[in-house]
Amino acid sequence: MGRSSVYLISLLCLAIETAIAQTFPNSFTQVAVASGLTKPTVVQAAPDGRLFVAQQNGNLRVIKNGALLADPFLQLTVDSNVERGLLGIAFDPSFTTNQYIYLYYTVPTSGTVAAHNRISRFTANSDVASIGSELILLDLDPLSATNHNGGSLAFGPDQKLYVGVGDNANPPNSQNLDNYLGKVLRINPDGSVPSGNPFSSGSEARKRIWAYGLRNPYTLTFQPGTGRFFVNDVGQENWEEINDATTGGQNFGWPIAEGISANPAFSNPYYVYPHSGPDIGCAITGGTFYNPPIPAYPSSFVGKYFFLDYCIKWIRVLDVSGPASVKSPFADYLTGLLVSLTVGTDGNLYYLSYNEAKLFKIIYRGETCQTTKNGDWHDSAIWSCGHVPIISDQAVVRHAVTIGTGLTSLARQITYEPGGQLTFLSGQQLRLGLL
Repeated sequence: MGRSSVYLISLLCLAIETAIAQTFPNSFTQVAVASGLTKPTVVQAAPDGRLFVAQQNGNLRVIKNGALLADPFLQLTVDSNVERGLLGIAFDPSFTTNQYIYLYYTVPTSGTVAAHNRISRFTANSDVASIGSELILLDLDPLSATNHNGGSLAFGPDQKLYVGVGDNANPPNSQNLDNYLGKVLRINPDGSVPSGNPFSSGSEARKRIWAYGLRNPYTLTFQPGTGRFFVNDVGQENWEEINDATTGGQNFGWPIAEGISANPAFSNPYYVYPHSGPDIGCAITGGTFYNPPIPAYPSSFVGKYFFLDYCIKWIRVLDVSGPASVKSPFADYLTGLLVSLTVGTDGNLYYLSYNEAKLFKIIYRGETCQTTKNGDWHDSAIWSCGHVPIISDQAVVRHAVTIGTGLTSLARQITYEPGGQLTFLSGQQLRLGLL
């Protein structure tokens, strides 16, 4: 990501981290899901609910039923120097039937063949990769620098694989349509050139390009339902960019432009934030739309875009319902150096701390209820927040109670706790019939 330019800021942030508590909106908190990772780079949720975490050293780890499995899914031989390594994960749209997993990693130098980044497909066999299942889809350009590798992978609604590739710290690469560097690529799941790409003729690299003029497109993501496509590009001196690359063929301007440009040849970012000012950042290293099948957060967050900053340790939220984006704070003073942000199948956000070697989950606990009502169970009442113990000396008790309004998911919104206590998220409804 060009981290060398932000190490000093990172060290300063780490020095003050222990003195400042994490801050979240009311009723949100974080919990550690896994620790003991080794330089984690990206987390992705499989359709079956498992979480896969890539480690820079080439190991792909699996978190299943809330526990980090002892055996890696696979162990790749990679060049993990500086920013190289295992950097990207994507699951095939038909993963439940074909078990295909796609990875982006750095192949070490071998003889006269220079180190380079590669996209490969593997087949899962339960919690490990099938031996010998690697299918090499695409080998990218030889590398000279160890940074600006990109590495993010995502399938679009068109069933094509999109790949973020950094400029290899050589800015002119980004405007050269005859190499893969400083680009977003669009390829078929077998690595071949799909129809519909903006440059249909010329070199093999040119035919796979979807967008160009990018410095280090560290993460990219599609919005479920709409197909909107955001590319987070790590900046150099002044700006961090969120680019809307839904339409192919766009030139985002690097290295001629960074941030907003008056040059009509370039597409301006959808949103930028600065390296100086009251709400600064240093590197945008994660972003995701919040559109899970069953949300675990209040409805006001559905459809929003969450993104995080590597060394200033915050998460912000964008309202992307219109062209004029509105940013709101969500979390501050988080743990460690932040990389990767995703939504799990449980509707919660997950992020990685690179230097703390941990995976965190952000959960919503609902409103804290202070009101407690005690009384005879036969006295009918409606409680908006609180609980009522059941008191009866009769052999048969039948009664119905209503708690709030609008139950949407019994499994997600109601928790049974030790001691027989039911906890309800604010605004939920339940009718109980006891016999």
